[in-house]
Amino acid sequence: MQCPVCRLDLAIVELQGVELDVCVDGHGLWFDRDELAQLFERARVAEELADLEQALEGLERARSARRCPRCAGRMDQVAWRRDGAVVTLDRCPHAHGLWFDRGELEQLLRAACRGHALARVQGFLRDYCQGWNA
Repeated sequence: MQCPVCRLDLAIVELQGVELDVCVDGHGLWFDRDELAQLFERARVAEELADLEQALEGLERARSARRCPRCAGRMDQVAWRRDGAVVTLDRCPHAHGLWFDRGELEQLLRAACRGHALARVQGFLRDYCQGWNA
């Protein structure tokens, strides 16, 4: 699979059974379908994900210039809003997954998770990414 930004091959990294595809130049992360749910479950904050998934389904979409690493089709840009925070993501319209540009995952986590849930997910990703801003 290739990075939707720079087109270089994505590196596969795994932590506790959650497999993510990472741009080696630091442009972002690709979550295949259900991997975001796995991340939230492993961090023991699954209840936070239910609200997030419902919100993502109801978002207005605009066509993105980026292509899905799985199917190479054009992705949709979706703008997720909560409490004044806005995070724009690229999502495959065929439900293959989500692309997070550098920093977007952190923005989403800060807006979607509260208190202990945010700390758990950040701790999980910090161990995992070592150097990412997650």
